[in-house]
Amino acid sequence: MAEQTTTATVEVPSHGAEHAAAPSVTDISLQMIGLTWITFGLVAALLYKVAWKPILAGLEKREADIRKAVEDAQKARDELAKIEESRARVIAEADAKAREIVDAARKGATDAAATIEAKAREQGQILIATAQREIQSAQEKAMAALRKESAELAISLSRKILRDNLDEDRSRKLADELISQV
Repeated sequence: MAEQTTTATVEVPSHGAEHAAAPSVTDISLQMIGLTWITFGLVAALLYKVAWKPILAGLEKREADIRKAVEDAQKARDELAKIEESRARVIAEADAKAREIVDAARKGATDAAATIEAKAREQGQILIATAQREIQSAQEKAMAALRKESAELAISLSRKILRDNLDEDRSRKLADELISQV
């Protein structure tokens, strides 16, 4: 195979009359570079004076506001933690107090029940003693009445026996009748 070579030619414009008539966009001009740098410098200085300082001041103010907000949030968290701790302490104290009150009420109820029970027993003992005395008194009265009746019966029986001066069978029969009447 045979090699083929290609050649390219580049046309370089001359600095002659053609160039002065129609400048190209890709042409570099020192004058244009200088004006671009001067314009950039003026715009940068103007922005520095007019916009840069207020932008920096705004950013610094915002940073300070954010710091203050973070500090305030931290203080709020600390205060909330203190309040929560205080709330927990108050609740614990209230629970302890409630337990003490309930325990005291239970103890009081137990003591009152014991006192009431003791008084009831004492009153029961008094009632029993009174009832025993009344029974004893009623027994004594009944015995006295029985003795009195027995004595009267014996006297009555003796009178009848003596009055009728009866024989022994009749005396027994009369005694039996009188005993059955009693």
